[in-house]
Amino acid sequence: MPLKFQIDAEAIAAQFKDYMLSIKEDIQKSVENLATLTRTRIVEEVDKTLHTSQKEYMEALGDAEEVAPGVWVISLDEKALWIEEGIEAGKDMKPDLLKGKKYRVIPFKYDKGPSQNSSFTQGLISEIRQKLRKEKIPFKKIEYDSNGSPRTGKLHEFNLGGPRPGKGNTPALTRLSIYQNEKAGKIKRDILTFRTVSAGPASAGKWIHPGLTAQRFMDKAMDMATKDWEEKILPEILEKYK
Repeated sequence: MPLKFQIDAEAIAAQFKDYMLSIKEDIQKSVENLATLTRTRIVEEVDKTLHTSQKEYMEALGDAEEVAPGVWVISLDEKALWIEEGIEAGKDMKPDLLKGKKYRVIPFKYDKGPSQNSSFTQGLISEIRQKLRKEKIPFKKIEYDSNGSPRTGKLHEFNLGGPRPGKGNTPALTRLSIYQNEKAGKIKRDILTFRTVSAGPASAGKWIHPGLTAQRFMDKAMDMATKDWEEKILPEILEKYK
């Protein structure tokens, strides 16, 4: 999804023949500054508004990039379009999750920071932390064996129960597992549960999205940029060369 600024500096500058080169340079620089400002505004709104999905949106947001003289683009990768454009309540998530397969196992992670979790997930994490404290098992710290080497593989499994999400049959913290594995020379620790989604009748009415309001960060920023250009930036440039 691109946010596109396109200003015809040549056409505007042609109206001021004696200052054509100077005014063209002013316009191009102003468009560059406006594109940078617009991206900054998007970032500020994302920072104020999003919590659990903030990191995903920011990773999908591109820089302000000049693709042609006077044409600037700010892109948003499609992986974050669900945040920008929202999700309709009642949407069946199974087709997107299955991607043509009959069934898939979906992991749910419980070791992210608070800003990346919903209030529901934060409640589950609180239960996990209590259990691990009781068992004297670290939440994030790497566990080592008696020789001082990091333990790897599946280290622990618990059945903590908890609420059942949506119309699911399985409590959220059933078969909670803790893994440690080596990746790219580093030990990675994961706290996970796994749930199965299938295309069969047993999944009817399950994996239905409750809905998500469209944030429209890009649209709002573009509206502000258009207003700035028409009401402030361009009039100031024209006044300079009056």
